[in-house]
Amino acid sequence: MELQSANTEDGKLGIQSLEIGMRLMAALMEHAFDRPPPMLKTLAASAGMPPAKAHRYMVSLIRSQLVERDEATARYKLGPMARLMGLRAIQSIDVVRLGGSRLPLICADLGFSVALAVWAHEGPTIIAVEEARRPITIGTRVGEVMPILSSATGLVFGAWLPRTLTQKLIDRDVGALFGEESRHAPSELEIDKVFDDVVKAGLGTTEGGLNPTVNALSAPIFDHRGALVAALSTLGPAGELNVSPDSAIAVSLRNFAADISAELGFASMMTTTLPVH
Repeated sequence: MELQSANTEDGKLGIQSLEIGMRLMAALMEHAFDRPPPMLKTLAASAGMPPAKAHRYMVSLIRSQLVERDEATARYKLGPMARLMGLRAIQSIDVVRLGGSRLPLICADLGFSVALAVWAHEGPTIIAVEEARRPITIGTRVGEVMPILSSATGLVFGAWLPRTLTQKLIDRDVGALFGEESRHAPSELEIDKVFDDVVKAGLGTTEGGLNPTVNALSAPIFDHRGALVAALSTLGPAGELNVSPDSAIAVSLRNFAADISAELGFASMMTTTLPVH
């Protein structure tokens, strides 16, 4: 006989046994990156129940293919059904919708204009903008294509995308920036160093890159594979927006981008997909 849940805070009855099983699933997800995988006593402790009780629920979770048990080591991991459910949930999330819907909140928190960009045929392209309420508008516009070398947004894509995608646009930027003064253009090694610094800082920064009166920062957003799918950027007056990687606004921007990445299925313990320079 199925047991009704005693938890009626929302005024609805549920199946208590199912909720208990989900506590074990939550514990297993918490330990999903453990090496070696967890044993029953670890999962039971995390779920707050005796191992004997946890074992009974694990039998049903294994039958449902939500959990797998290695018979040789008695260790547990997520099963094929759990992996499929997670994949389907991730695939149903649209970074454009998810990231765009967060911009008003992020803008209000940072106090500066914010934008979301994705990689399109012509390069890093702004797809959503939220303007800060300031006496003088400093922002960008939807549809604007950002240069790779002279914009914070572009630096993020240059740092995390493979060079096979970005090289033509990098060459275009070098030509636009230096023209006939090509002897002053940065070498490939110098450009690689710029991108390496962006990866180490976890964001791209520019001081007067496109406009001498405007500073900008941009943080990467990753999907469940660890691949770059978007960049979250903020920009403001040069005298107000601190682009130091350790500044409060830089930390906040990285955290907002990390939150979106997490909702897309990216785990911070994963290794991001880095470009081959």
